[in-house]
Amino acid sequence: MTLPDRDGYVRVRGKRLYYRRVGKPVRGTVLVLHGGPGSTHEYLTPLADLAGVGYELIFYDQLGCGRSERPPNYRDYTIVANADDADELRRRLRLRRVHLFGHSYGGALALEAAVRHPRAWRSLVVSGGYASMQSLWKARRLRVSQLSPPNRRAWLRAERTGVSTAALARAGEEFRRRFTEHSAIRRYEVWLSFSHVNPRILKAMGYSAPRVCDEGFRSGTMAGWDITREISRLRMPVLITAGQFDHVTPDCAREIHRCVPHSRLVIARGEGHQPFFESRDRYISLLENFFNQAS
Repeated sequence: MTLPDRDGYVRVRGKRLYYRRVGKPVRGTVLVLHGGPGSTHEYLTPLADLAGVGYELIFYDQLGCGRSERPPNYRDYTIVANADDADELRRRLRLRRVHLFGHSYGGALALEAAVRHPRAWRSLVVSGGYASMQSLWKARRLRVSQLSPPNRRAWLRAERTGVSTAALARAGEEFRRRFTEHSAIRRYEVWLSFSHVNPRILKAMGYSAPRVCDEGFRSGTMAGWDITREISRLRMPVLITAGQFDHVTPDCAREIHRCVPHSRLVIARGEGHQPFFESRDRYISLLENFFNQAS
């Protein structure tokens, strides 16, 4: 069997967004929101395994990311605008209600899109996501505190001084290996995405590494973002997943679960932030079963 795999561009808010469609929508369509912010869709392509069981996957690069158009400035680059873009892209592609999947920042974005456009989505999956900046930075602070003493000191020193050093790079590598990619080496798809991160988006939204102690940000368009009250209104099926060693800790997932009525929570033992690599078959099966029940 040959699976369709095509790509193209669609205009959203007058800007060109790059998208890629994989599979046929026999059972339904899944719109995939990548993380970062400012990354690209490539690291999420293992989800295309769902095409083999009858789902169409739609990946795209958010505005200013990857092969999508760069705006002239990022002063108004917000999660609300990103959420509206996701729904407009759905409509421009002439799709009806689809399943929505978001990972990391994409998980936060998926929650925002679900609140703003509830009739657009058949179901929602939040993978390694968060519902408030305060919970994200509590999680970051916890994981930094769990680094080895030399690396923890190097991280906190860099935060105080704002100077990047070789010691900070070693601390970042331990953080990546234990809590983010949870692997000895960086996978190619992840390397492809994160080697093309747009730093202007990171700066505009306030995601400036290696900060730890800013609860809810003091600058950037994500400052104080908190959607915990609004998500209590969601009524579509919702699946929330996180890894035991995820840098977006299980407490972030539990917060979403407490706020969203009738949601399902899955915490994977021994895993980090990327279940679609770490336990690919199990995770794809989990998604397949969830989408089947939500259809």
